[in-house]
Amino acid sequence: MNSIGATSAAKPTARSATKPEATSFKQRLFRTRPEDVLPLTIEHQRIYILPTRRGLAYLFSLLIMLIAAVNYALSLGYALCFLLTGLFAASLLHTYRNVAGITCEKISSKDSFAGESAEFSIKVKNQSRLDRIGLTIKATDTSGVIDVQTENTENVVLIKATTERGVRKLGRLTITSTYPLGLWRCWCYVHGNAEAIVYPKPESTPPPLPALSVESAGEQSRLSTQGDISGLREYNPGDTLSSIAWKAAARGQGLFVKTFDDESSGGKTHFDLRSTGLHDLEQQLSRMAAWVLLAEKSRTEYSFELADTRLEPGFGSAQKRRALVALAKYGQPS
Repeated sequence: MNSIGATSAAKPTARSATKPEATSFKQRLFRTRPEDVLPLTIEHQRIYILPTRRGLAYLFSLLIMLIAAVNYALSLGYALCFLLTGLFAASLLHTYRNVAGITCEKISSKDSFAGESAEFSIKVKNQSRLDRIGLTIKATDTSGVIDVQTENTENVVLIKATTERGVRKLGRLTITSTYPLGLWRCWCYVHGNAEAIVYPKPESTPPPLPALSVESAGEQSRLSTQGDISGLREYNPGDTLSSIAWKAAARGQGLFVKTFDDESSGGKTHFDLRSTGLHDLEQQLSRMAAWVLLAEKSRTEYSFELADTRLEPGFGSAQKRRALVALAKYGQPS
């Protein structure tokens, strides 16, 4: 009984030991996880090569020619078949050399707002004395073609469409070539941890900056509106009652809000979800993104609070990016 129990207990251990090995083999074969560290030089163990459809048709044609040469005892037919077969074999070497040895140096990304395009720039370096012709670099739903001259560096830009805020990953890259004759397809995988941040789409017509000013003592007070009235705009949920043009409403013209030449001057404003006056989370984030852009444009110092991100009053490119990144990643899985 003891020996049976020991045997049965050892079996799961053996299975659990082989599972990581199978996962590791799949990772090495297909590069399923973003574990590649750049710069990365493509070596022979990463390269796969197979005939294309054109190559298979070429081989079938050679077979027909060989059968005809054997049937009719044509010595010139033999010579032509062997010559074309040598051409097929030589093209394999040229296709392989077009990919082997290139270096994927760097992948940089450009952040964007939801609805715009996220851009990924891949820097490819050719350190050899061979020109690399017609390299296709492909991601999940985008691709680009480049030629890299001898001892030169080229960039290819891949564009991914965005519809929602968050983190947009580039995913696995496939570098492929069919040069020179299209008879062989040679490819390899590069999977780095490249990603772009997609900010919430700013509200198109946001209300003025929150009418609360954060003083140096840390207390909040009402922000005095300075400047002359420049016009009226439609009411948006979250606008303060004091900014509504009540005379126009009394005349039955609807709800409008007064706008001023310089609504955001004087004091330091503060942004958080409650100050938006909205209930839907995505609308709240969209309004806060619009306020960040508006405060930067008017050079108004603003403090920011969202989940674990708290920014002291200020403005500038660093403040702007930290605020927009916090908005993009809010509520997203790690």
